[in-house]
Amino acid sequence: MIRIRSRNRTAILAVSGALLFLAGQASAHTQLVSADPAPNASVAAPTTITLRFNEALETKVSNVKLSDGAGKAVTVSTAKAPDTKSMAATTAAPLGAGKYTVAWTAVGGDGHPMKGTYSFTVK
Repeated sequence: MIRIRSRNRTAILAVSGALLFLAGQASAHTQLVSADPAPNASVAAPTTITLRFNEALETKVSNVKLSDGAGKAVTVSTAKAPDTKSMAATTAAPLGAGKYTVAWTAVGGDGHPMKGTYSFTVK
């Protein structure tokens, strides 16, 4: 039978607790759950881009940007999102055929900004 000294047992419990705490913190960050248009989708020209996340967003510091295949910014305006876990943007003009990249910054309840990008193609 293996005996663990009290001091070693305390150290093991402290390290285990810290690891569990850090794992919980890492998984608490805001994550993209779905998007319309979806990543890698080939779609007719959308007028609205909607992103849904795993938690409610701080809308004043969360945003969506759109760029064309050449990396040029495409003008979008903030639109009314369907719920507190989503953000939406509308295009100022119809999108022409080509590849577009969505760049987003989302801040959830933990206050940490999370960023991501994905692309879709307009037929």
